Amino acid sequence: MEYNYKSEAVNATDSVMALRATVDAHSLPHLKASKAVRACIGADILDGELALQNLTIKLVAGAVGVSTTSVIAAQRLTPEQRQAVKNGRRPLRLPRIPVPVDPVKRLIEIVAEIGLDAALSALAESEEKVAA
Repeated sequence: MEYNYKSEAVNATDSVMALRATVDAHSLPHLKASKAVRACIGADILDGELALQNLTIKLVAGAVGVSTTSVIAAQRLTPEQRQAVKNGRRPLRLPRIPVPVDPVKRLIEIVAEIGLDAALSALAESEEKVAA
């Protein structure tokens, strides 16, 4: 497999510029190579000899063992909120609090939907069941 070489300073002095091999993360899942070759590429990445570029959410989520939606939710957090999640002071997603509905407004909506006669009949039936 050929790597794309990008000029990066890697343990370089002023007079010597080292080249660091990079590989596009998009190509790794489609790599037509034996397991041994892929294992060596993985070792090169871990040893810092090969850098990954253009990581996808799916690859990163798989590497850390979470869903892509969790990574997306974490991306939406501020740095302070991310730190609070890491420290266990807040959940990744805050629970949704239902907006309280005014019962009178809800009754008006129901009467408008089913009609006044049907609403009165339903109230009379429910009163009979309570009285029984």
